[in-house]
Amino acid sequence: MPNVRGGFQVIRLLWRTDGHLSDHTPTSRTDVWSDTILDKIRQIGQLATDHACHAVLDGGDLFHDKTPGKTSHALMSRLYEVQTAYPCPIYGNVGNHDCRLGQFEFLQEGPLGSLFSSGVMKRCFNEHEVHIREDGVHVRIVGIPYHGPKYDLDRFRAVCKGSEDHLIVLAHVLASPQGGEMFANEDIIKYQDLLTLCPGASVFCFGHWHKDQGIARLGRMQVVNVGSFSRGSLSQDDLDRIPSVALLRCSRESVDIEQIMLRVKPCAQVFDLRKRAVEELQTAIVDKFVRTLQTDLQTKSSEDLPEVLAGLSDVPAQVRERAMAYLERNR
Repeated sequence: MPNVRGGFQVIRLLWRTDGHLSDHTPTSRTDVWSDTILDKIRQIGQLATDHACHAVLDGGDLFHDKTPGKTSHALMSRLYEVQTAYPCPIYGNVGNHDCRLGQFEFLQEGPLGSLFSSGVMKRCFNEHEVHIREDGVHVRIVGIPYHGPKYDLDRFRAVCKGSEDHLIVLAHVLASPQGGEMFANEDIIKYQDLLTLCPGASVFCFGHWHKDQGIARLGRMQVVNVGSFSRGSLSQDDLDRIPSVALLRCSRESVDIEQIMLRVKPCAQVFDLRKRAVEELQTAIVDKFVRTLQTDLQTKSSEDLPEVLAGLSDVPAQVRERAMAYLERNR
């Protein structure tokens, strides 16, 4: 039976982002990374089948290695096989890992460009817009690709709602309720600002930030920011987080969004937790070193730095030596 609401067909879209597929397993993992990510891509295809989806939307960074040639033909062949089994088209945005040097002009050199050329994935960014019409419901999907750490807000302002029932915007940029900057280097879009940047959008789907920030509502606008469907590092967020996707059900009058968790193995089976313990100890040592140095320098001049460093007997020698080398280099 078709999914119908109020006499109109419901268009169903499945959102995924930041798979970071690669031949190379991260050092923090004990499994085979390519097998794990392909399994998640299969799961997403099955969800698309189970929910009779009209399209799967990919937010970018499907691949991890930016340099052409680092993704093998064998891995590409396996990905083709998995994605051609999807019951619907896959529309993809472009992330910073999808292009050499993170620059858009190199897109066709990399594996994502090959997917687009093959037709296994279709473009959804810049001028490549997607229109899905189904029995009285019209959804338009627009993609804003990664374009550097300082975001061009005119790209957002240029996206204006037309006659479609719902405008859905895919953006591969950092976003959060608070906004600001990431390490004073990359912009973070504040959710509230979206209401003035692109007031006609029904939904914003964000890629790039792997953290699961959930689904938020701003009046009639919703924000999907559920993070990466992969877990690559030993960060606490990755250890605790269950990767997920989002199902968007678009009727004439509204968009209902459901977050769906993927099946994953317990972190103890795929992460090197002993290595994490070592990393935490190293971080604690460095933090203590910095705090001690800050305290001592409040009462000493820069000329006393070598003496201060030499006196930090409870800090490993290699840490003190590295700090001394930096000091000498910059004197």
